[in-house]
Amino acid sequence: MVPPDLDRFPREANDISRAGNQISKKTLRVTLWVGVASAFFGAAAFGASAFGLIPSFETNNREKDEVRKEEAIENGPPVTISAGGSYYGPGIWVSEEDRTGQYHGVPFDQETLETDRPSWVWLEKHWVPLHLTGVSINVLSEHKKTTLVQGVEISNLACAKPFDGTLLQPPGIGDGGEEAIPVDMALNVDAARPVTRELNESGEPGRPFTKQIALEQGDQRGFVIKFFARTKSCTFNAHLIVSSNGKAYRLKLPATWKQGGKPDSYTFRVSAAPSSHTYRSTYYAGGGTVLEVPQDRFQWVTPNQPTYIP
Repeated sequence: MVPPDLDRFPREANDISRAGNQISKKTLRVTLWVGVASAFFGAAAFGASAFGLIPSFETNNREKDEVRKEEAIENGPPVTISAGGSYYGPGIWVSEEDRTGQYHGVPFDQETLETDRPSWVWLEKHWVPLHLTGVSINVLSEHKKTTLVQGVEISNLACAKPFDGTLLQPPGIGDGGEEAIPVDMALNVDAARPVTRELNESGEPGRPFTKQIALEQGDQRGFVIKFFARTKSCTFNAHLIVSSNGKAYRLKLPATWKQGGKPDSYTFRVSAAPSSHTYRSTYYAGGGTVLEVPQDRFQWVTPNQPTYIP
């Protein structure tokens, strides 16, 4: 039998004690390092806040966003085009078809959006303006440098003989007036070389339009652009010619607008009167009801537009 080791338990006790001390010292060192790191990063964050470094980062980001927005604006179209309220449409409409007796006694509904009975949207869909058509727009300048509105060009022009089927004079709309006088432009679309012109005193295209309408950033100006046909019926597109930062832009003009001011169609239509100034059927709706009337109730005081004689 081996005699017991009298020093065993004291040695084990000492070993356990030393191991415990080593663990405690290691834990202490880890705790101290964690504390120092926390204090360092906490002080750094406090210092950044105290000296405005973090707000500076946010400010820089905001400034970069603003720069990007400004660059996007400067690289985009120089103006924004929206619907104006200065042009109330033609006074007379015509159709290629003979509509004898078709609408006599039918009310002209000035409020409906239906296109299958006499109304303004019905006219826009099924009829063509006689002699002149047009559009009213508001032009808002977007670029920092001065923008110049220089005129109008037409494209995709297709012309044929004038319509002589049916003539209709709708009810009057009236004029709401204008706070600012719009800029008037006019073109003879069936001319050998259509160019932008001024309106003369009789409301017809006059001398060439040579002005340049200057707009600074944020400026808005109203324009009324009228298109005339003297010998033919025509369809076409139109563009506003704008110059900015040494570059020319051709901005497409809407021909009609939806409810809410969104573009509806970009195709303009207009027809001249036939050389005989006669139609197969004629209607008048001045009293709110469409009535078929004799041809001689329309007198051609001017070569292009008749006047209804009650």
